[in-house]
Amino acid sequence: MKIELIGTGCTWTKRLSTSFIINDHIMLDCPQGSFKTMFNSGKLDKIDTVIISHYHSDHWADLHLFVEILKNRKVTRSTKIYAPDGFWEKFESVCNAFRLPKTLAYAQTHLSFNKLTNGKVFKSGNLNITAYTVKHIPDSFGFAISEGQKTIGFSCDTAMCENLVKIIKKSKAIFIDMAAIYPSDKHLSVNDVINLKKEFENVDFYPVHLSKFSIAAAKNKMRLPKDGDVFNF
Repeated sequence: MKIELIGTGCTWTKRLSTSFIINDHIMLDCPQGSFKTMFNSGKLDKIDTVIISHYHSDHWADLHLFVEILKNRKVTRSTKIYAPDGFWEKFESVCNAFRLPKTLAYAQTHLSFNKLTNGKVFKSGNLNITAYTVKHIPDSFGFAISEGQKTIGFSCDTAMCENLVKIIKKSKAIFIDMAAIYPSDKHLSVNDVINLKKEFENVDFYPVHLSKFSIAAAKNKMRLPKDGDVFNF
C-alpha cells in the first residue's frame, strides 16, 4: 500500500493541513490549501474516490475546487464520495456561496455519494476500508484500510476512545492525530501517542495533524513525518 502525505499539520502551522493520497487514486480529506499542491503536481488526475472524515474546513474545504477541475476537464467517470451524513446540503451551500452553479450541476450527475456509518466496510480498487466513529465532533470518522492481510490505520481527528484502540489493534501502522500537548476531548496529546506507542509496540506510529506546540513537545521523542513524505507498506 502506498501512502502519500500531502499535508501533516493542523490549521495553525506552516505545514499543509493533514491529507493523504492512497495507492494514487484515493484522497483522504481535502483541506484548505491542499488543492494547489495536488493540482500543480498532477496528483488529482487519478483520483476516483474521496473520503471526508468530518466537516471541519481543514478536512474538506477544497473539495469544490477538485470537482470544478473534473468539470473543466470534462471527466465523464463517476467519482465516489464517502462522507458523513449531510454531504449534499453542505456541498450545495458551498457552491452557492462561491457562485458555482455549473460545478454543482456537474457534481449532481458525476459524484456518487455514500454515507459513512460506524463499522461500514466499503471497497475501492483492491482496498477494503472500514469506517469507525471517533471522538472529535459528531459524525467524525477514522479508518482501517486493508490490502490483503495488511491494515493501515488513520485516526483522523480524535481524542482517546474505544474505536481508536480498535483501529490500532487491527493495524501494522497508524497515521495518528497528535495536535495537543495537554489532555483534550477532541485531539490526542503527545503523551497520549507516546503511551499508545508503548502499549502497542508492534505498531508503527506516524503522528500527523501536528501543531507547532506538539511538534516542539515531541522533539527528540519520536520521528515526525513531513509534508510530501511517501510510505510503502
